[in-house]
Amino acid sequence: MQQVQWVLVVFYGKTAHRATYGRLTNEPKYSKDYIQLSRKPEFFESIQTVFPALARGAHALPIEYKWPDGTADGTIFSRSADRPHLAWETNRAPAPWKMAPFPTPTTAETIPGNPNFETSARADNEHDLLGSAGVGQPYLIAVKLVGDENSLHLRVHIAEPSDQFEWADLRKAPNLVRELAATTSKNSALAWHLFKGSDEQPAIYFDPSQKANPWRAENSIASAGKAPEASAAEKTPSIDRDSLAEGLEASEEEVEKFENSIEAGDYEVPDKKGTSNTRGSAQQAFSKKVKDNYGWKCALTGIRSKEFLIASHIVPWSVDKKIRLDPSNGICLSVLADRAFENGYVRIHDDLKVHVDFEKIGADKALRELLLQFDGSYLEKPTKHEPKAEYLRRRREL
Repeated sequence: MQQVQWVLVVFYGKTAHRATYGRLTNEPKYSKDYIQLSRKPEFFESIQTVFPALARGAHALPIEYKWPDGTADGTIFSRSADRPHLAWETNRAPAPWKMAPFPTPTTAETIPGNPNFETSARADNEHDLLGSAGVGQPYLIAVKLVGDENSLHLRVHIAEPSDQFEWADLRKAPNLVRELAATTSKNSALAWHLFKGSDEQPAIYFDPSQKANPWRAENSIASAGKAPEASAAEKTPSIDRDSLAEGLEASEEEVEKFENSIEAGDYEVPDKKGTSNTRGSAQQAFSKKVKDNYGWKCALTGIRSKEFLIASHIVPWSVDKKIRLDPSNGICLSVLADRAFENGYVRIHDDLKVHVDFEKIGADKALRELLLQFDGSYLEKPTKHEPKAEYLRRRREL
């Protein structure tokens, strides 16, 4: 078990799929042997800390990709076409990030699919089938361990996996990794974290020999001569994305307890309380109350299909623990409306009038057309527990 120094999470969208699937003859979309990384200064700082040779001016650094029972040669470029790249030998993407017809907890691969098609249309379809088949959303994970020079350990986790891929469930990863994954999307595919000496984020540990469950929290490992602090299971995860929280495991006992708290007007969920299911249990109780208030209907789009509805916090979960269960701090939104509200594409005024930030949307014409119809409209009011103006103001100021 080794301490983690740096974690990179990559959203497995079409771009990552095309890079890792392999080169295809006469198919320009399938011609890359690398993952493009971030050009942000803070990302450069993180990789130069993790790989000091880059800080000393090296343009490219040979690295080794590792996984249980396997390795592959690779390269990290500090700048290539104005940004860093995580590369591998021509047409030899690391096995953990590739598709395989029948992945299992013992194979190097995790993502299901046929890796042998020779046209971009067929290869693209393999990616599309992940969603239609209910596999879930994969995330590529790279882990740099303390003292393990010039190496990255590779894994894949899947958000909301089918029962067949439960062993790869993202919920088995530490809160930090889940939070990183929750900040990514097809339009913003990368998230990372560098552990620093002054970092408030608890350390996490990683077992290179394990594929399905390699993670351990700091407090689950006894330190010699040091009394352990509160266990990781006693800390409520600070996952802000409500759509992700609604998929977390929940305890029936805790859900009932939180439902009773809501009825009693006690809306606080302390950060150090309960079990590892606390975030999911709290969201489940909160979600039912909020959706009931709105008649199980999106307050913005009018969508009624339950599979598309999210109980969205106005003031995010991590911002104020005292109002985490307050139904007036929630709005029933569809998946699209929830994501637009969460990321600031939609803002809601005190009188529930909706403003769409077209400048933020930029050149995304499809998103512009979808949200245009709601600009200047008003949210539908709930039967009770109407959104508080104070909460809406706090959200706009974030």
